[in-house]
Amino acid sequence: MVKKMPTWKYTNKDVTKAKAEESLKAIKGACLGCGTHNADCPIAGAAGAISEMLGCESLSVREQIHSQISGALRGAKFPVKTPKDLIAAFPNGADTTCQVGDLKMTAGEAGKLLKASDFPFKSAKAVADVIVDRAGL
Repeated sequence: MVKKMPTWKYTNKDVTKAKAEESLKAIKGACLGCGTHNADCPIAGAAGAISEMLGCESLSVREQIHSQISGALRGAKFPVKTPKDLIAAFPNGADTTCQVGDLKMTAGEAGKLLKASDFPFKSAKAVADVIVDRAGL
């Protein structure tokens, strides 16, 4: 059985799966951490097109928001000890926005889901875990 290689829809040329996966990893690594993630972002668009070509299942809303929160906090210094320090760690403070489709959440809104007992946070992943759980995603 011969496996068909993925075809890049913009050129109709076949590419190896390994090359497509390498490109996808590079594009995801190019995220600028701007704090706003949505369909208008060319980096997100390119990653989506390559994922589609590979036949990857789309990430759930929960996974996408989690990834956006973690990405926005990529440059933060942990542990983060207070709500004020956490908001300051986001690129655009309380206005930093994560978005998937019609679901939009700012860091300020997400911060309202946190409790004093959640602090200190030791990593961006820990912050994202609590926020997506409390948001019911």
